[in-house]
Amino acid sequence: MQLNEKLTIEIHPDHNELHMALGFPNAPDWVRGGIGVSKIVIASPLNPPPGSDFYNVLNTAVHEFVHMIVNNINDNTPRWLNEGIACYEAKDNNENWIIKTVQNGLENNIIPTFKELDTGADFETFFARNGYQYSYTIVESIIKLFGYEKLRNLIKEPNSIVEIFGMTEEKLQDKWIDYIKVNYLQR
Repeated sequence: MQLNEKLTIEIHPDHNELHMALGFPNAPDWVRGGIGVSKIVIASPLNPPPGSDFYNVLNTAVHEFVHMIVNNINDNTPRWLNEGIACYEAKDNNENWIIKTVQNGLENNIIPTFKELDTGADFETFFARNGYQYSYTIVESIIKLFGYEKLRNLIKEPNSIVEIFGMTEEKLQDKWIDYIKVNYLQR
């Protein structure tokens, strides 16, 4: 895949300026970046938002670039799929945060469904549902269990789970939950 236009990366050392540049003046403090038309907007790695460090912010540029690639392929992917791919490829979140969230969800039987993680443009609800952590593990499980080709097909046709994986969305969710039980519960 090749982008057809020049890509600009804006770095904002001031968090309020970052939020304004993203068009969300009241964005939560944890926001590290976003995308606009032909541009990536991120916080300065030298002044990371609360809960982030230099490398989280640096990798946010990769995270946002992955969104641009996914959106170029299909700008109508479910939020969990788009965020999961971006988080997985960028490795921009703390691994322990992901592990602890998933362990807590498994131990307390509060694992969200794919539909619950498809919050559309509402990134705050996605965050509140621990969507970044869970979507990372969903994409990881798809790659490990089925391979990148199936993931690419899912990006292109997210409503074709049965045709791509030979199982229903519910069965795919069960495969994911089995995967995280094996790979996250006893870490």
